[in-house]
Amino acid sequence: MIPDHHVLTTILTITAVTLLLRALPFVLMDVLAKSQYLKFIGQKMPVGVMILLVVYTFIHIDFTVAPYGLPQIISTLLAAVLYWFLNNALAAISVGLAAYLMFVNDLTWWT
Repeated sequence: MIPDHHVLTTILTITAVTLLLRALPFVLMDVLAKSQYLKFIGQKMPVGVMILLVVYTFIHIDFTVAPYGLPQIISTLLAAVLYWFLNNALAAISVGLAAYLMFVNDLTWWT
């Protein structure tokens, strides 16, 4: 059995780290707001998120078995078209994800 003081030490350490990580962004707000790197990340992150979602979506698809990747292809194209026209990554990702989930959970429309 683990001694009580080890359990207490572990809980206190986890608590301190959690509080520090939650408070640190507020303490460093001025420094973070002036950071050119964070501004660059803020501009480029939506495209990076889209690329990661596309890669993750298509990485394990077997296009030789029904439904031949149709849910992934349709939802990806929908998200890409929305992003192209709206320039809103959040809307494109949300609609693409919703379409994908609807297609995957309702398999009756293509069988």
